[in-house]
Amino acid sequence: MNSKERTLTALRGQEPDRVPVYVTVVAEMAEGLSQVTGIPTNSCDAYLTNRISHAEILTALGNDVVGIGATAPADRPTRTRPDGFRVDEWGFVYRPVPHTYGVYYEIVGRPLKGITSARELTRYRVPDPYAAGRFDVAREHSERYGQEYALLGVIECTVFEMAWNLVGLEQFLTDMALQRDYVEPLLDEISDYSIGVGLELIKLGADVMLTGDDLGMDPGPMMSLDMWRRYLKPRLKRVFDAYKAANPDVILAYHTCGSSLPFLDELIEIGMEVLNPIQVTAHDMDPAALKKRYGHRLAFCGAVDQRHVLPKGTPEEVEAEVRRRIEELGHGGGYVLAPTHDIQADTPVENVLALFDAAKKWGVYRRATRCT
Repeated sequence: MNSKERTLTALRGQEPDRVPVYVTVVAEMAEGLSQVTGIPTNSCDAYLTNRISHAEILTALGNDVVGIGATAPADRPTRTRPDGFRVDEWGFVYRPVPHTYGVYYEIVGRPLKGITSARELTRYRVPDPYAAGRFDVAREHSERYGQEYALLGVIECTVFEMAWNLVGLEQFLTDMALQRDYVEPLLDEISDYSIGVGLELIKLGADVMLTGDDLGMDPGPMMSLDMWRRYLKPRLKRVFDAYKAANPDVILAYHTCGSSLPFLDELIEIGMEVLNPIQVTAHDMDPAALKKRYGHRLAFCGAVDQRHVLPKGTPEEVEAEVRRRIEELGHGGGYVLAPTHDIQADTPVENVLALFDAAKKWGVYRRATRCT
């Protein structure tokens, strides 16, 4: 099997030759891997940069999946101000925060912070999903990798997460509870953007669409099921329906960090086929229990602990973690091995290499042979 066949077989609930792998890394980690492999890094100018960057390095190491997504258009690239802050096409302002292992950019300016009404919303323009140059990188990746590797269309902040990022999490959750009149129009505009981008990625050959909105925290969900049903479920269903109408064979993956168990049955009801990232440190997100309960209806992608094991463990502990997750989630297919987040710069390079090596060692499906 090639990587595309391996991944699609797994995500359709069957056993391939081995468990497929999808690892993503931050730019500083990519630099470390570049020094080991001799392959140059390739960061993309996109809101979800890490999901679609460094494909050459990561496929050489063992990735079976290549992310494709929207990048900033040619006429609105992310710019760096004289003070070192960055501003992107959405209007987010990012402040550089130096660390011992590199520079992290945090959002310190939100274009809709303080919004109170739908009238104010009319002064803000969501970026054009069809802007010139937005899919140039996605097209290049599709042409280069699409025959051999599974193409993952990334539109991960699909409805809720992009909306709250524009406003601020605390304010947006409060305004949802207060039923402010701008909330639903904003969610609709974000949904329309996600549909537009997703349809273009499907045209370019995306085999899987990675949607998502973080719904959980470590101890439990971020919102009530009733609030999710009112504001998010119908819009997410509209996005899912549009993708399936464009290509009934496209596989719908959904990303939600944290404790998200209460939402899973209804996410499956509206079309979710793959759950990512299985944050194993969160309440009620035990991989073995999820496999037992949902394995006949759902595939899984993730579960390798990025919070403790990858940054702080030894290579031997990383191998043990990979083996454990394969044993918990890989039986019968339905599993893509992945970390629970982009691998951060505080992770030793040898631990990333150990992850790939362990996947190859422990991920092989051993079928009984028959005498003929």
